Amino acid sequence: MLKKLTIIFLFSGLVHLFITGGVFATGTFENEEIQIQNERQAIQSELDDAESLLTERILEREQLNSEVSYLDETIKAKEEKIDGIESKIEDNENEINHLESEINILKEDIYQRVELLKDRARSYQRNGTSTASYIEVILGAQSFGDFVSRVFSIVQIAEADNHFIEQLEQRQQELADVQSDYEETLHKLVNQAIELEDMYEEIEKQREQTIQLRDKMKENEEEQERLVQKLIKEDKDLASQEESVRNQIEELRLKEEARLEAERQAKLEAEREKEERSNRSDSVSRSNDGQNSDSNGGNWRSFTATAYTAYCEGCSGVTRTGIDLRANPNAKVIATDPSVIPLGSRVEIKGLGTFLAADTGGAIVGNKIDIFMNDRSDALSFGRQTVQIRVLD
Repeated sequence: MLKKLTIIFLFSGLVHLFITGGVFATGTFENEEIQIQNERQAIQSELDDAESLLTERILEREQLNSEVSYLDETIKAKEEKIDGIESKIEDNENEINHLESEINILKEDIYQRVELLKDRARSYQRNGTSTASYIEVILGAQSFGDFVSRVFSIVQIAEADNHFIEQLEQRQQELADVQSDYEETLHKLVNQAIELEDMYEEIEKQREQTIQLRDKMKENEEEQERLVQKLIKEDKDLASQEESVRNQIEELRLKEEARLEAERQAKLEAEREKEERSNRSDSVSRSNDGQNSDSNGGNWRSFTATAYTAYCEGCSGVTRTGIDLRANPNAKVIATDPSVIPLGSRVEIKGLGTFLAADTGGAIVGNKIDIFMNDRSDALSFGRQTVQIRVLD
């Protein structure tokens, strides 16, 4: 807003100076436009920085989106792994329960077999010692073959009982070992599940933090976008005002040139009337003609002088004859109408010193010159002046 007021004030001041009789050269107006252009350059530089920062924030947000997607995939994988472990835990628990059931059945079989042997032992005690009972069975044989058969049967029965009990006990031990393995596996699976749950919670927490950061980045991005749009609007407003000021300056310049031309014509007319009234002699007339002619004979002549810098609107900083004014800020150069003061001429400006006619200008026509000044404030202060010039060579 302050920049806009500055521009409006500047333009109003220029109009006021024209209204009150103050006049500035085209070169001076071009320097005034530099102020607006510098402001635009500052805004455009700020706009470039803002757009770069906006791009960075967009890339950061996209990176955070990728991170959130990665965390989502990681969480999904952990959930699947947890489900798999929980399924294995359930299978192990079922297997352990099954083994416990088999062990209980074996325990019952062993118990029943042991009870049967106890009953047989008690029967031996009621009917005599076990040795006596076996002897009675043997002695009751009808023949030698029957005897051998009975002895073999008794031995087989005893061995079968012992072998069966040993098998049951061995099977019970095997099942107990398998159950122990399953319980150990179950313990490991439970620990893995706990670790995965902890990892899952940590990843979920990280995901929430990343989402919060991403949302905050989105807010910053939107704020930066608003800043970019604001700077673009300010730049457009300044461009519009610059164009308006340029048009007004051109209009005022044309009016000023028309006014000066009218004054010149009026002056010429007045001089002609004066000559007719005074009926001057031919010698005086020739003297007057010599003072107002366009010859470069070394006589002092009146010129309208303005000032310009190497950084005016549309200026390249290089004169018509090829002098780089930006590289030679102390060069004593003037812009002239080559039909009045040819390029390459060395001239003296009364009170200012010697200059080289090395440049031209669209508004420099007739007895007008534009003096190069390195400092913009000096050019503005110089304004428009009438100076005395003579061509040295």
